Amino acid sequence: MTVAAAPRLRSRPPATRSASASPETVHRLVRWSFYLFVASIPFEYPGRSIPLEITTITGCIFLIATGLQLGRCFGRAPSPMWAFMVFLYGFWVAFAMGGAAYPDEALKSFATLLQLVLIFWAAYNLLRDERVATEALIVYALAATAIAALTVVSSHNPDLAAARASGRVAMLEQNANRAGLVLACGAITLVGLVYSRPRPVFKHRFLVWPLLVIIVAAELKGSSRGSLLALTVGLWTFTISAPSLYTKIRNSFAVFFAFVLLTSAVYYTPLLRSRFERAEEGNLAGRQIIFPTAAGMFLEKPFFGWGPNQNKYELAYRLPGQEWDRRDTHNLILEVVTSVGMLGAIPFALGTGLCIWGAWRARRGVYGTLPFALTAAVMSANMSSNYIAFKLHWLVLAYAAAAGSLVAQRSTAARRQLRFAQTPPY
Repeated sequence: MTVAAAPRLRSRPPATRSASASPETVHRLVRWSFYLFVASIPFEYPGRSIPLEITTITGCIFLIATGLQLGRCFGRAPSPMWAFMVFLYGFWVAFAMGGAAYPDEALKSFATLLQLVLIFWAAYNLLRDERVATEALIVYALAATAIAALTVVSSHNPDLAAARASGRVAMLEQNANRAGLVLACGAITLVGLVYSRPRPVFKHRFLVWPLLVIIVAAELKGSSRGSLLALTVGLWTFTISAPSLYTKIRNSFAVFFAFVLLTSAVYYTPLLRSRFERAEEGNLAGRQIIFPTAAGMFLEKPFFGWGPNQNKYELAYRLPGQEWDRRDTHNLILEVVTSVGMLGAIPFALGTGLCIWGAWRARRGVYGTLPFALTAAVMSANMSSNYIAFKLHWLVLAYAAAAGSLVAQRSTAARRQLRFAQTPPY
């Protein structure tokens, strides 16, 4: 008598966690210290009496708070982070090969970059939580709106000398271009929160339009050409990566209408109109001389560069009729290749490229087009300015990488489920 073999039961597929779920709830102090850091970005105050920047202080508070949950904040290391670590190693190699000039400035620059990479790492892990990411975006949008409102309603600019010389208005003695990028990202964030996500954050979308008007009015007072172009690029991305044809058509009409309004506002703003007219004539506020000079410096020392900070002194020395001891390259690419050469530029470009790819991949995820829009705006602004040490730059990269990783995680889980469904039960 033979006993029939019992059929092999099919086991359940491994439980998969939701794409935006977190393995551990974020501690309240960690969350609020992160929100404090995010809220402080628009309120940088260059004319302060203390030696540290406000965002550096709030960034340190955030990193100290991560000690409550080191595994939650630093347990997962994104691929771009390793590339940025190699870039930091290349920083010191370039410093040594460049003659180890200006060691005090090099140490300060390295400390800033190290803090930024650590913030990028921790923010990446926190922004993978949908609740934390949404609340952080709301905090940033409100902070940007607040500084915009102060700019619009205030008739007094603390930096009176700069205002009289240029006619450009920015609160707290901020650089007008940097303040303009903060405002542009604030406007893009508001649009993305209500128009690009599968689930809008605000039920009544029309409520964001008065806030957008305030931000654009502040942009016009700052008269930053680069930030206005960054705003245009960021808004344009909502038309090319919408989830449906209807949404693409709707967004295209909305962006076209916004572009017409911006163009009209520029035309009726004398200072801004004159700045764009000078740009058409080839006057780019000195960039028409800085860019080719910096490119020539790179060709002279392509592998190790001139060394951190030393590249700025060398650039100022080569520019004709300059009264400054050091001069910025006003371009992220030129800054990296002239300071650390290809040795540091390659890993930096790799890390940045992975973040951009993550932002593009995130279009079908829970965050929608917003990560790609913010990344496009920041990277376009870096073509006319150098924001490598700007906290907003690294925060946007962290958001892009986090959003892309969630989509990749969900795709991997879906493929596992599909393979399990196709496996014979016995």
